[in-house]
Amino acid sequence: MTKTTCALVFVILGLTASYGQKCENPQSDTMRQSASTAWLADAPDPNPGDRESKSSATIAATAGNHPEGFGLGAKFRSYLGETYLNPSFLTAPAFRASLRMANPPGHFPTAYPADWRQGAGAWGRNYGDAVAQRVSFQTARFLTGALLREAPGYAPSSSPNGWVRSLHAFGYTLIDRSDSGYRMPAFSNFAGAAAAGFAGNTYLPHGFADVAHAGQRATLQLGLVGAGNLYREFAPQMPRPMRVFLALIGR
Repeated sequence: MTKTTCALVFVILGLTASYGQKCENPQSDTMRQSASTAWLADAPDPNPGDRESKSSATIAATAGNHPEGFGLGAKFRSYLGETYLNPSFLTAPAFRASLRMANPPGHFPTAYPADWRQGAGAWGRNYGDAVAQRVSFQTARFLTGALLREAPGYAPSSSPNGWVRSLHAFGYTLIDRSDSGYRMPAFSNFAGAAAAGFAGNTYLPHGFADVAHAGQRATLQLGLVGAGNLYREFAPQMPRPMRVFLALIGR
């Protein structure tokens, strides 16, 4: 499963980066300034079908208009929107469960037992695992961001160069912004990845509910955060069908 997931991530990364290289034009700067999460502000999203993000300068200005940065209410709304109130809450775990059924993790003698590999019950267990990891990740990220005053969302790069934008997206996985717009370690991403990785230790089958496997799951989750940032960076330049498909399977 890990190899299959990693391969899928690399395919997505390659597609998004290639679109970024092809679409370097004056309009792309304007598009990036409004690229991925309009729900960062307290105002309602005027176009919920295509949530768009703000540049780091806009993030700082928006935070400055709030006496408490983005405010706990705005962060909680963004948490609900990212975690539950979108179609990918159903579709992304289903996609992941299907991948795991097609390629169960582990090898004999340490492999998924039959009740995690065969039949509708196994699919349901894998689906539940995917939902648990998603909710654990987003909840830990929200709580950490609220406690440490870390801004939610993603601030796109202002560079027209595709490779610079790609590096910025991956770098934002490790260093993001505070509520007031200053750079800070992305503690919320680390906390979320750890929560997603260790959540499975409470219910996964023997041989997979240990620290080593939890660390692998946490590392993979952090890589998926980077892939998500890359998607948000280049999403405005992708064809709409591709953008919607990636959002449904990977959000």
